[in-house]
Amino acid sequence: MTMTRGQHLIGTTLGSCVLERLLGYGGSSAVYLAQQYTPFRKVAIKVFLPRSTMNAQMLREFYQRFLREAEAASQLDHPSILPVYSYGEQNGLPYIIMPYMPGGTLSEYINKHGPLPLDEARWYIEQMASALDYAHAEGCVHCDVKPANMLLDGEGRLMLADFGIARINTSTRKNEQEPASSSESLMGTPDYISPEQALGDPLDGRSDIYSLGISLFYMLAKELPFKADTTIALALLHVHENPPSLALLRVEVTPELDRVVRKALEKHPNDRFQTAGEFAMAFADAVEHAKREQQAYSRGKHALVANSLEKEVQISPPAGVSLASQPIVRIRPAWRRMISAPRVLLVVISLCVLVGASILASSIIASHLFLSGTTPSKTALSTAPNVNVSNVHVDHLSDQINWPSSSTFFFRQQQYHILNKSVQDVALALYANHEYNNFRLTVTMAEIHNSHQGADYYGVVFRSSLDQSHYYLFEVTTATPGQYAFLRYDGQWKTITTGSTPLLAARTQGNTITIEAHNSTFTFLINNQPVSKPIVDTSASVLTSGEVGLYVEEQGDEVAFSHLYIDTSN
Repeated sequence: MTMTRGQHLIGTTLGSCVLERLLGYGGSSAVYLAQQYTPFRKVAIKVFLPRSTMNAQMLREFYQRFLREAEAASQLDHPSILPVYSYGEQNGLPYIIMPYMPGGTLSEYINKHGPLPLDEARWYIEQMASALDYAHAEGCVHCDVKPANMLLDGEGRLMLADFGIARINTSTRKNEQEPASSSESLMGTPDYISPEQALGDPLDGRSDIYSLGISLFYMLAKELPFKADTTIALALLHVHENPPSLALLRVEVTPELDRVVRKALEKHPNDRFQTAGEFAMAFADAVEHAKREQQAYSRGKHALVANSLEKEVQISPPAGVSLASQPIVRIRPAWRRMISAPRVLLVVISLCVLVGASILASSIIASHLFLSGTTPSKTALSTAPNVNVSNVHVDHLSDQINWPSSSTFFFRQQQYHILNKSVQDVALALYANHEYNNFRLTVTMAEIHNSHQGADYYGVVFRSSLDQSHYYLFEVTTATPGQYAFLRYDGQWKTITTGSTPLLAARTQGNTITIEAHNSTFTFLINNQPVSKPIVDTSASVLTSGEVGLYVEEQGDEVAFSHLYIDTSN
């Protein structure tokens, strides 16, 4: 039979409704557009359609679930919960009559239009949060929150539907939740299931908050945080794995927005937002903050242009100055290549190679030229003189002209990527023509790919000379345990301080690094927490000013850098 399942019922009369068109179908039911005559209106009818492979017990369970959906939804009265007009049974076909939502599901809308703008996502999350808080107060846990169960009315209003596996405590509403059985818990959609639901633990409203967090992730990225080939493998990811950073998938997602989503997706319910309204409010605040940052950036950008015009800034570089210095590579200290026995062996081999460095000098120089490029690329040339920008709201990675560009250094979705292709060297790129003395710098960094050979370091260079013969370097690795190091390069490496830190998130989630430089005193923060007390460079000659840059150490490693802000106002 080639006919779509449920197609044979078109034209059938159920109650006062005539089924006109199949809107969709699932494992045990189909939804039709129907014309109701009393009263006269278009409606949607969900009809229970048992499969021929169901035995008697399965038939009873799915039938009970179908009736439970009708009962649950009929007891809830909220503007963002799809109401039930009526329900019944005719000729052995149970059915539920509901309003027809011409906008279809939110999942269909996202598949057609792509990831949602932040304001639109905020509007939908606010509606769903309001519906869930109401349902939870009534003693109802939905258990299957996902965009496919959110329906649009065509005017921007979203409604939560499908309470087929909802948990309702009819005896003590608003108080205790009766535990769901393992089979009922696992009936939630695996892509959106909460850890406690996957484990078959008792559920409360915080399970729905987790599922709403997964839904928001999908709204903003049009992809899910966890993917696996089997249901069990996917459930284990929800239980054990941290989600990737949304900031890696979408440039408008600030670290604050990313933190809000991560909190909704905490593994333990106590660590999440405790109400859906709290989640929606935090997301709304983060969206407003992101909009203010963008507006401030736009104003700052216009102000810089206006200032340049007023001062008649020359548009050609000073004679003899190479404006966007090509990135160079620098052999890193051997002590840092550690973590595993193969890495220790590699250190020994590297040291042997260094003994014959004079013999291999020409080949090393050639490898540097290969990675750096023998001539400056056209996209790396700048037409602006040295500028010391003090606007904290300017994302300096939006200035693509003054960053080197090649197959090693490239922009993708407004993030700056460095893919180290060298066997033994570090890929380093400076932000040309912008020198800084005292400043506060923040940047978000996340590994896109690593070599899986040990501790993969990447970080920030600052107060660098134009020829990159002198600079400071702050670097991190998320390899267990997380580590950081502050070094100085003057033709040879000097380690100022190192240490381990629990502040670093997993490599795929991204970490925000903050550097505060004031004369010879430096403060370093990871994800807004200081890694140690302020550090003083006690060298006889402190590096006082220079350019900033980004670098990646290990061959095969790719790191995405975003949201680079530098404040020189203090």
